[in-house]
Amino acid sequence: MKKICSIVLLTLSSVFLFAQQSMTSWSVKQQQAAAGVIELIFNVAISPPWYMYSTDPGGEAIPMSIDFEPSSDYTFVGTLIELTPTETKFDAGVDANVKVFYNNASFVQKIKPNTDKAFKVSGAINFQICNGSSCRLGGEDFSLTVSGTMASTTPATSQKTALTAKDEIPTIETAADIETDIAVATTGTTESLWIFLLIALGAGLGAVFTPCVFPMIPMTVSFFLSGKQSSRAAVIRGLIFGISVTLIYTSIGVLAAVFKGASAVDVFSTHWLPNLIFALVFLVFALSFFGGYEITLPTGLANKADQKADSSGYFGAFFVAVALVIVSFSCTGPFVGGILVESMRSGLAMKPILGMAAFGFALAFPFMLFAVSPSLMKKMPKSGGWLNMVKVVFAFVLLAFSLKFLLTFGQYFGWNLISREVFIAVWIVCAVMLGLYFLGRLRLSHDSEVQHVSVTRLLFAIASFTFALYLLPGLFGAPLPAMSGIIPDPKGPSVFAGTTAPSNTPTAANNQGLCGEAKYANPKYQLSYGLPAYHDIAQAIECAKRQNKPVLLAFKFIGCSECKRMEAAVWGDEQVLDILRNKVVIATLYIDDKTELPESEWVTSTFDKKVYKTLGGKLRDYQVTRFGVRAQPFYALIDHDEKPLTKPVASSSIAEFLHFLNSGIEAFNAK
Repeated sequence: MKKICSIVLLTLSSVFLFAQQSMTSWSVKQQQAAAGVIELIFNVAISPPWYMYSTDPGGEAIPMSIDFEPSSDYTFVGTLIELTPTETKFDAGVDANVKVFYNNASFVQKIKPNTDKAFKVSGAINFQICNGSSCRLGGEDFSLTVSGTMASTTPATSQKTALTAKDEIPTIETAADIETDIAVATTGTTESLWIFLLIALGAGLGAVFTPCVFPMIPMTVSFFLSGKQSSRAAVIRGLIFGISVTLIYTSIGVLAAVFKGASAVDVFSTHWLPNLIFALVFLVFALSFFGGYEITLPTGLANKADQKADSSGYFGAFFVAVALVIVSFSCTGPFVGGILVESMRSGLAMKPILGMAAFGFALAFPFMLFAVSPSLMKKMPKSGGWLNMVKVVFAFVLLAFSLKFLLTFGQYFGWNLISREVFIAVWIVCAVMLGLYFLGRLRLSHDSEVQHVSVTRLLFAIASFTFALYLLPGLFGAPLPAMSGIIPDPKGPSVFAGTTAPSNTPTAANNQGLCGEAKYANPKYQLSYGLPAYHDIAQAIECAKRQNKPVLLAFKFIGCSECKRMEAAVWGDEQVLDILRNKVVIATLYIDDKTELPESEWVTSTFDKKVYKTLGGKLRDYQVTRFGVRAQPFYALIDHDEKPLTKPVASSSIAEFLHFLNSGIEAFNAK
């Protein structure tokens, strides 16, 4: 039992560790060379199947290089030298034979101290890694202390420092046209991935308690225990079943990742068609969960899987897993769809794979647990009316979230298809009805009468009514920052004292910049708080010169939930809002803008060699080529020569965003 639990925990840990695993791991050490000369040795471990280009790779491949911070404390002795032999391979991405490193590489730079005192050597390592189908640029900051002129008796490894990755730079499509998008490598990104994986695990466990899955537990476990096989064989069957379920769902994630290029992310995030499809799918499943009808896959698929599952031995456990996935589709479909949609909205290509792996593992975990310890089956609750209750709860949730996709569908065409008031009203009604359902005051056709309200039902009812009360002020203009990434922005000032509601006055936010009418103005571009903004970088810079202010570039797209949250929860802060109004020129840059550009303004990307003919494509390429980031929201402060004034930020807290603004403005004023 302990061994099995250890295997399960190790598997789960591996999923999370893989999510954060870097493709490269760098370290730097110093050692004495000739008298008065110190060697700085840079070592990198490269995770297969990735390889890294050398310092002189050939073709159009980007070479590995090290940029040292200027310092008068030392002078260079020679140039950077490769200590590891390179391998030559043909790279379809650059259509040339190039020199690369596999697994690991080492480099040395000699320096001569100009002081007897300790000093710091710092800088950045720049490199490109590929895996045969996609590439990414990467960077590492390094800093180590050198103890001045070192005697010949100094140990060979007087200091060794592990490096921490900087913001990773974007994926570059190669001949295979498989793209690995890179999100901004910040703490917020890591946290959001952890949250996403926890949600996927929770969705998998939640799917267990649906009428399609829960009743199958006893039948499936009885298959594990059938025949005259030993308990060890039953455990192996259970593990094969669990691994098979996980792999089946993971393969769905792999397919999503394979077809997930930058254009695919844009389509899933902003295009009207997928958002309309998912709105209808969620609505159809919600009505089914309410008991209106039953959704099933063709019976032939399930029958064939059942026939294969009847076979004895371990091979049959795989087909039991296949049968479970097929039969449970009518209940797991919304979970799978929701996870895939959320993963496709982000810039991280591994997200659908990790999300579906976490979902599949969580769904299979109870089956494996009961296979290891069948006695736990006695403590499992009996199937009954509570399963239908779970299904109805999911129906309310799906119905509410179908509005989110319908809202994005309307935004694509600039339609006010669902107003803020209607959106919030529907959510309030759903929350109230859900509370009444928990109390047994609302019953559907398949529900049994509630004789008494359990503590669990009571707590869920309280939570539902509390949520409804929280939403109620939103009908009258309250900003509701916790929900700003989902619900539409308020259109006018709040009637609640002490609140600062966004103002999206068309004249201020849509048509006017700080110095006059904004080029590419669009009714869909509603910036909060009535802030004037441009949508063209050149026009924003021209205004910034006249105002003697820096330019704030805000990369976003129409359906960006996190962009809305940032503008409601962070931009609404009084200090932030004061800076945005008075100290910068804002350029809100929509990477999904479909405005056709004249041929003279077309852009040929230096990364993917594509010709971008729309404003959104041009802005996306600008973000990638200038800042090496695809994710939105993304904010950068630049001067009149388009040079960054401080390190750009993505989603951040009020304090982090204030520091970003203030440091950039200080750098601008110091010029």
